[in-house]
Amino acid sequence: MRARTCALALLAALIAAPVAAQDLIDRIDQAVDIPVEEWTGMAMGRTLTYRIDGEFWALERYHPGGNRVTLQIFDGTCLEGVWDYAEPHYCFHWEQDGTACFRHTRLDDQIVIIQTENGIDTGLLQTMTAISDIPLTCGPAVTS
Repeated sequence: MRARTCALALLAALIAAPVAAQDLIDRIDQAVDIPVEEWTGMAMGRTLTYRIDGEFWALERYHPGGNRVTLQIFDGTCLEGVWDYAEPHYCFHWEQDGTACFRHTRLDDQIVIIQTENGIDTGLLQTMTAISDIPLTCGPAVTS
């Protein structure tokens, strides 16, 4: 019976995920930009977890004492770069992949990252779901 209950809960979560994502999109105009002082206080020296449509997307480490950042995407690939801020945009300049800009916002009790292009919201959203002190482990894949 417990397995059936767990399976039903999982099915309900999978069905609800697109609805939740659509709800974010429908209300994104209510999002409030997070000031850079607040963001750096929360992120500096920490690792942030991001999800897209409820699925794990990436870990991002803000290195202390500067503007260096490391992004480890879902497949383990890591990107190194630097970031800067020009209100309300946080732009990340990746060594191999160019620049990507975002607005970091609060919407109700969630932190929502909104991708921008040429200063305009694209509608592509990420939710920041965790903050930890665990460093990233980037490097070549371990083989036996």
